[in-house]
Amino acid sequence: MAKKQKPRPDHKQDKTPQSLEALNQHLSEQVRFLRGSSESFDAGFEGEAKRLAATIRLLVHDTKNGSHSLLMQMEIKDKMGFLDTAWEFNPENLVSHNGLTMIRYSNGEGKFVAPLGDGPRQGRWVTFTSWWNRIVFVDNLKHKFTRRDLVLAVANQDGGAHVDPALDSDYAALSRENTLGWFVSDGKTERPLPGPELPAVRQIAYELITSLTTQFPDL
Repeated sequence: MAKKQKPRPDHKQDKTPQSLEALNQHLSEQVRFLRGSSESFDAGFEGEAKRLAATIRLLVHDTKNGSHSLLMQMEIKDKMGFLDTAWEFNPENLVSHNGLTMIRYSNGEGKFVAPLGDGPRQGRWVTFTSWWNRIVFVDNLKHKFTRRDLVLAVANQDGGAHVDPALDSDYAALSRENTLGWFVSDGKTERPLPGPELPAVRQIAYELITSLTTQFPDL
């Protein structure tokens, strides 16, 4: 009886490129994922920002190892504009820089929140590179964080698509040790605010949803 030959270890399986129609369907689905996770976050489940980070990574992050973002595969990432709602970073500022989130105090408690489209942050339209690599946080230890830093840390290390046994120390300090230096006080004691990383990812998702749906209204 003839036996089926095992594939050679160096054998590469043939692949069929995805059609433009399929890529468009993927984009529609991913935007729906962003909207659904954003609604869950806004309803009070802030852990949903971890899934937002994984979806943002899929849409826009390319690697030197051959991982291609969906927007790059569709050849639109470097042609479209991205909404940037972050405050400008002033290098001469001696205090920490909170460029993406706001602080909300209520009933003696305080926390970082995503402003979305509220307030004076009407934003401006920039290239992907400028948006992705813009400094949005600088903590009291002078650690600088871009959108890329935050999204990849949350997605790759902190539960978005993977949980690392150890976190990058700069990100751990920002998210766990209050290195932005904000506290809430009842007049007797001070309590540090929870980290800003999840509300920041929610704001990044808002910017990306707005960028895509403004330029591609059918999404």
